[in-house]
Amino acid sequence: MGRPLRLKAPNLTYHITSRTNGKQLFIKKSKDRKALCRILQRIKLKYSARIYGFTPMGNHFHLIIKMEENTDVSSFMCEFKTAYAKYYNTKYTVSGHFWGDRFRSTIIEENKHILACLRYIDRNPVNAGLVDYPGKYSYSSYICYAYGRKHETVSIDLHPTYLELSGNEKARQQLYREYVEEADEMSDNLHGRLEKFRIFGSAVFEAKLM
Repeated sequence: MGRPLRLKAPNLTYHITSRTNGKQLFIKKSKDRKALCRILQRIKLKYSARIYGFTPMGNHFHLIIKMEENTDVSSFMCEFKTAYAKYYNTKYTVSGHFWGDRFRSTIIEENKHILACLRYIDRNPVNAGLVDYPGKYSYSSYICYAYGRKHETVSIDLHPTYLELSGNEKARQQLYREYVEEADEMSDNLHGRLEKFRIFGSAVFEAKLM
């Protein structure tokens, strides 16, 4: 059976994840996570992409991205993953496959579904036992939404749905912190499942794309 075709259309927002070959911890060290962030920022600027969320883990990463109308998400990901593999193989003098299977992409509806997805990736380090609070994981985009701070490396684009939470910046940040800290059935159910979806959204949204 062949691989399912990716759904592509202009102005879509994707959740993307990709794992290392054999799920090995090739992105475990702080310097390697920082390198992944630097490369992402460089490719983002080249493609004029919007990065709404990003969380690098030890053997995979989560990315929420929206491409410009005349650019392609597959080209973006190919260049991003290839650049990091070259960095790692050169730095550690190794060869062979760095990444496992091709990246997985899910189209996200830009309403409550995008917030659920942001919460899911912001909580990933907590769920993995790396930290006990998302704000302690300095590589993710959580601090941008929860505290209004700039990411150390990646220029995060705050999503419009988040901005609509409140016209007051501090109130909006507080609402997001509470949302991430409290239980949320829609977001919690994404754990281990989101990457299997082609579309994460309402039935109406899905019908428009199919």
